[in-house]
Amino acid sequence: MKKVLVKKFLAAGLVATAALGFTSCKKDAEDPKEYTYRTSTTVSPSNWNELTYQDNNDTQIMNYLKSSFFEFNYKFDSDGNVTDGYTVEYSAATALRDVTSTYAGNNKYNVPTTASKGYAYEITLRNDLKWNDGTAIKAEDFVYSMKEQLNPLFKNFRADSFYNGSTVIANAKGYAYQGSKGVYGGDTVYGTYSEDLDSKLVWQLGPKKDNQEGVGSFRSSFGLSAKYDLAATVAALANYGFDATVLTNMEGKTIAEIKADATMKAQLDKYVTWWEEGNDGILDVTVVDYTFPEVNFENVGIFASGDYKLVVVLDKALSLLNDDGSLSYKAAYNFDSLPLVKKDLYEANKVAPSGANALWTSTYNSSVSSSASWGPYTLTAFQAGKNYVLEKNPNWYGYSDSKYDGQYQTNKIECETLDSYNSQLMKFNAGEIDDIVIDSSVAADYKNSEQAIFTPGDFVQSLQLQSNAEALKNNQSAGINKYILSYSDFRKALSLSIDRAAYTATCTTSSKAGYGLFNSMHYYDVANGSTKADGGVYRNTIPAMKTLLDSYGVSYDASNEEDIKAKYKTVTGYDLDQAKKLFEKAYKEALANGDILATDKIVLKYGTSADTEAVQRMFKFFDNAFKEAVKGTSLEGKLSLEFDASYSTKWADEFKAGSYEICAGGWTGAAWDPGYFLLAYLSPDYMYSKAWDTSTETMTFTMPGKYIKETSTTIKGLEAGKDFTSTMPLMDWYNLLNGEWGDGFMESDGRVLLIAALEKAILEKYYTVPVANQFSASMISYKIEYKSRNYNTFMGYGGVRYMTYNYTDMEWNNYVKSQNGSINYKG
Repeated sequence: MKKVLVKKFLAAGLVATAALGFTSCKKDAEDPKEYTYRTSTTVSPSNWNELTYQDNNDTQIMNYLKSSFFEFNYKFDSDGNVTDGYTVEYSAATALRDVTSTYAGNNKYNVPTTASKGYAYEITLRNDLKWNDGTAIKAEDFVYSMKEQLNPLFKNFRADSFYNGSTVIANAKGYAYQGSKGVYGGDTVYGTYSEDLDSKLVWQLGPKKDNQEGVGSFRSSFGLSAKYDLAATVAALANYGFDATVLTNMEGKTIAEIKADATMKAQLDKYVTWWEEGNDGILDVTVVDYTFPEVNFENVGIFASGDYKLVVVLDKALSLLNDDGSLSYKAAYNFDSLPLVKKDLYEANKVAPSGANALWTSTYNSSVSSSASWGPYTLTAFQAGKNYVLEKNPNWYGYSDSKYDGQYQTNKIECETLDSYNSQLMKFNAGEIDDIVIDSSVAADYKNSEQAIFTPGDFVQSLQLQSNAEALKNNQSAGINKYILSYSDFRKALSLSIDRAAYTATCTTSSKAGYGLFNSMHYYDVANGSTKADGGVYRNTIPAMKTLLDSYGVSYDASNEEDIKAKYKTVTGYDLDQAKKLFEKAYKEALANGDILATDKIVLKYGTSADTEAVQRMFKFFDNAFKEAVKGTSLEGKLSLEFDASYSTKWADEFKAGSYEICAGGWTGAAWDPGYFLLAYLSPDYMYSKAWDTSTETMTFTMPGKYIKETSTTIKGLEAGKDFTSTMPLMDWYNLLNGEWGDGFMESDGRVLLIAALEKAILEKYYTVPVANQFSASMISYKIEYKSRNYNTFMGYGGVRYMTYNYTDMEWNNYVKSQNGSINYKG
């Protein structure tokens, strides 16, 4: 099972390739020359609303109903043949202009005074954009859609796409959060300190409490572990001359109360001097019970400057243009479009709160009648759990643009829901669907077919191990222990018990063993990859190799790149001897701590959404692997997995809520921005290990000064040209990586150092255990062809845009009849 991170991906259907040439049947004089692409899905999409969709499954309709401002295209030689590489082109937009200088120093949007590029853009839209019913689309429609995306009454799932990660619109978070209540760190709420805040700010050196959203940044900046309680914190400060007794008495008091007591005020003054941030440092060590104020949408960084001109002002700079003014790859990757909903239809489908649900919801884009399209196809039929049909949108601008001549030959797309692989295979062989995954159960028959296609993917499959210790306790019963999973050594032992090469050979058709969060499809430097020895691929870099060597305990000579490369090739992630030692160590510690009884058995529930042959193979492999690994230890005969396929589409939510202990899941997307992709493993909005507090878990890291070009106005000690060493929470490092050190603002060779450090920190928690890098095996029918059989990182195989046909629908029906309704695709 996979989830999709907030990024834009190649549009759809099963990624496939060109069929070999075949002689078509004799054409019928009455052949209407219709071309229908017939495909299947195992799970019917629940909605295709850009504002609320949650996973990859929901995009299968959505991607056909939308267009892009900017898009990737193949790179062609002088003869029109596809070559390696890519181009970036305008599509729904006709121009992009950097207007940062207009807004630099603007108090409304807080664009830095010194900013010269990347913070504000003016997008000129085509003047022939229309909805499928012919209604004109103008810049103001995108403004309305963003207002609804961020609507605080809805708290739409995709709202954080525009205040987290790489595309952060000015004041978007404030608008979305308005009215939210909670206890936050003083520096989260206020930018600067003033005395009128003294009665609101509460001194807190201790860790975050259960009813709090956060604490001040002092704890992390000072390098304190999340486990440090108040006593440990004041003891650490006593080493700097502070009075531990007085600091303890200050806890929980307002700054006003502290200032009223001479003894406590003396310690406060000492702190302000010592912390070297002036009175603003008070915000770092206080919390405040706060309700986010109302924010007028006029203060959000998006507005129409004309009927077809849209201005977007960002909180984090994005390099959408190259130095020569041409579109950078980031234009098509990070900013290919903005959400767009049809106003009258969206308003008509709003649903007011009722019962226990305190939020507004929407049924927009969940049925034919509630759907609108501004893309190449429009939805004409939908039966949940059965099928859907898409047909050409006659009002799509591309059909009258010569740029798209000879493309989009497909008139209709029909997709049937088939949850059984045998049903899919029968229909494929009967000519009723045009593509199919090659399951490992039939790989011997089909992997050598002339229609077989093997495609690398950016999906990394991992075992997700439950991080919620309290949930583990609650899930236990008499004689059944689960809490031992909270021991890091036990989780590491599970990881080292997995022979990943054997797993992929047994449970997949073509995937390869995976060891890290990223595979060979993740690029840290797309723009300059062709000039680099590592091809711009993150996994090929020395820092990335060292991360895996360290994480799996392989020794190497850090000063010798050739030794690092050689040792990297030996990584297997499989070490039974070490696994047994760690199982034994964790078990003895748990016994000593009273966290397990000698008579207990360890039964970990393996949850999933469906009971299929493929899922059963995976479950049995892991169950057997763990049972084998504990042989000869005190846990022999005591460790097993329990299968549960009852979670359906809620499998991920239930796991995050602590309902069960293990799931197989991962993420796809953001293949050209691994720094952003880390959000999937660090942000509570996405991560499977939700109980792991990455806002307090710290990491010490040094960025060499040669990569630091500017002195920070917000981070203490971060100066241009000087090595920067700090101990900060993982999320603070993440925000720095995607903010001041973002792609285009720090050299990629510097950024990759921090990406590797964060990957290592995540891997060594062993909540996420990578096992496989996706290589999908599939077949396409003799009916269809793609632009090229050579996979292109930027275009895949061209998708429906470049798909062509060897047969019309009528010719294909005649061909299938000539084969007696059964086509032989075996190799």
